[in-house]
Amino acid sequence: MNKKISPTNTLLLAILLGMLLASGTALACDGMGPSTHMGQLLSINSETHTFTIRDAQSSNPITFEASKNIISGLKGFAGNLMVNYEKSDAGGLNAVDVAF
Repeated sequence: MNKKISPTNTLLLAILLGMLLASGTALACDGMGPSTHMGQLLSINSETHTFTIRDAQSSNPITFEASKNIISGLKGFAGNLMVNYEKSDAGGLNAVDVAF
């Protein structure tokens, strides 16, 4: 028995697959655990000891304060990273660990 897939079914399958893939990306940070963000490195500011990522879940930029060691470790890096952070008393985000 040889069944053909209709163009309509192919389109529906493609839409469902796209929705599944999109939902997996949207849940990327929630699935990482508390106080963790994942995203693409956008910029590093050595003077203010900060770096900014484009968050994988929200697609919004998030800026973290970091130690000199973390900032120097990010120099020359391009790509996605995972940031473990703590909230500061002033409401900012302090990166405590970064993984590539």
